[in-house]
Amino acid sequence: MATALYPTLTFDLGRDTFVVWLRWVAMEQPASPDEPPGQGIRVELQLNRNPVIGPTIVYRRDLDAGVYLRANGGRTRQILRTAAARVGTVDVQLVIHGSIANAPYAALYQLRDYEGEAISTASVPATPLLQLQPSTPGDQWHVAGQANLRVTVKLEGNPLHLNVLN
Repeated sequence: MATALYPTLTFDLGRDTFVVWLRWVAMEQPASPDEPPGQGIRVELQLNRNPVIGPTIVYRRDLDAGVYLRANGGRTRQILRTAAARVGTVDVQLVIHGSIANAPYAALYQLRDYEGEAISTASVPATPLLQLQPSTPGDQWHVAGQANLRVTVKLEGNPLHLNVLN
């Protein structure tokens, strides 16, 4: 009987973070209405079905340049520690919904010592773990996409702890 093998994700609990990069691929105007105020990307990143980013909406007016969203660090560490102790694998799921055809693009990165704010536009030279760009016919208003990856998790470093002073 064959055994499933998964890529190994090494994660430093004190230094690493997950970051999702969002941008519009095309800036064409939609056929109608001219400027819908709700146009944007709804994004969610889940680890073992637990959200660490979103669901949240980033509006198209904020996406002229790429935008990075940082995962919740405490929640990420908690999920990874639990997964490493139990089964040793983590299911990573990136979900986006967009409001214009062929426009939303998302990429998931694992970054070490990321200095950016929770939302940043600085360029990060890295290769994404997952990429997602749904595509539909040009007359469709709504697109959605999902990318999944199962990895074996290997934890390094010391987790962050708060010191309690009496």
